[in-house]
Amino acid sequence: MTLEAAQAAARQGRLYPAVILHGGDLPARRAAALDLGRILLCEAAERERPCGACRHCKRIGWPAAEPGQAAAGAPFHPDFLVLQRDLKTATSVEATREMLKTAQVSPFEARGQVFVVASAESLGGEAANALLKNLEEPYTTAPRNFLLLAPSRLDLLPTLRSRSLAIFLGPAAALDTAAVGTVAGAFAAALAAYVSSGACVYLLAAAEALAGAGGWEDPRSCRPWELASAAVLQAVERADPPGPPGPPAPSASRRPCLALAEALLTGPSMRLRGIAPERILEGLVARHLASARLC
Repeated sequence: MTLEAAQAAARQGRLYPAVILHGGDLPARRAAALDLGRILLCEAAERERPCGACRHCKRIGWPAAEPGQAAAGAPFHPDFLVLQRDLKTATSVEATREMLKTAQVSPFEARGQVFVVASAESLGGEAANALLKNLEEPYTTAPRNFLLLAPSRLDLLPTLRSRSLAIFLGPAAALDTAAVGTVAGAFAAALAAYVSSGACVYLLAAAEALAGAGGWEDPRSCRPWELASAAVLQAVERADPPGPPGPPAPSASRRPCLALAEALLTGPSMRLRGIAPERILEGLVARHLASARLC
């Protein structure tokens, strides 16, 4: 089902109780959840939902603060709840159960309730089972909808997928090709110097070049890791002309570079453990490229 079809079903009160919003980027998933939430709770006539002017539409918004922090002035609706990841690597079962307590009572103000799981891919087995129980026992007095947000529906447990309607929001936005090229050029130059001289200082330079991807402020963002990985792959391609302008990566380093590009995509999980991105990059570069001169 497309997002437009889901919105139409929501206006008619026929939307499936559990919906997985996957694909796209994080802002796109959040925007889709907010739009569906407003449609489901809007008090305007069916064709006019969401009207954007009623008391429900105006109060539905994404929480402005991180879990546990004050959210002065942030939008709040008692029947639209967002469960955000409260641990670095997972959404805890305690937070999940606390949200689900509200799902056991009647709506406070609106005709129904909407529960958004912002990082459904981070639900552990116990938390997912707690949620699953609510999906299997639908509330009959008033409409109750769960919106599960994830990069891919395959990131969710099979039991959740089997009881949910999946809506694909499209591929994530393409990487900035100019930024990838800049990082690739700096990385290839540092790697060439290392292969030529064997001086480990150039491994640090290679890690520093990857750090030039930028965007490391948000520890949950996968974007800088994807850009760094794409830059490594582009540097490898430069070893075989024709290719983009810039210093080519030595062909001897092809296999270690490919392994590094793959390993960089696992960076977000280490970042969420509180490790600085610079240290992660240095560790991955050293692990995979220290042997490049021997290949």
